[in-house]
Amino acid sequence: MRIVILLLALTASAAPPAKLPIGTSRPALSVHLLDGSAGPTWNDLKGKVVVIDFWAAWCTPCTESIPRMNTIEDELKGDGVKFLAITYEPRAKAKAFLAAHPMHSTVATDDDLSTFSSFAAWGIPMVYILDAEGRVAAVVHPSKLTADVIRSVLAGRVPDVEQHPGWKDPAGAAKYFREQLELDRAKYGRD
Repeated sequence: MRIVILLLALTASAAPPAKLPIGTSRPALSVHLLDGSAGPTWNDLKGKVVVIDFWAAWCTPCTESIPRMNTIEDELKGDGVKFLAITYEPRAKAKAFLAAHPMHSTVATDDDLSTFSSFAAWGIPMVYILDAEGRVAAVVHPSKLTADVIRSVLAGRVPDVEQHPGWKDPAGAAKYFREQLELDRAKYGRD
């Protein structure tokens, strides 16, 4: 009986998280900009509050959130905040999408889903806000994000905002994203 309980406990702890907990420090960040150059590193972002919007072109709520995210970014311009919009889709697909839906954020691609994995960003749209030390301060749906939420983080506080629940099946979502990535690569190329 003890072995069964131990196995159940090990299995439960091995399940991927639905989202990263508040306080998680500097999840792996490995992205490329739309021109193919390397995206920002944690060293580049040191001392800034970082707002990372995980999205995909097929995601209707992601598309619907773009005007809101643009407005918030414009309001906070020059306040020590860096906005990144990260998709896993090929750059050619992202560029075509952005022609119709411009984003003010720095747009980057996660070519191998490693950043999506390190952030457990499977429940898109999903926005991570990291403090100036690179620690997760909030994980929210874009509809819950406001400039005041980000200002709370700038002031060194954990914002009082409804947290994103994460995705209930991270492994299933990761599988789906990988399948979509391969379909997109067949259509748009590997870059």
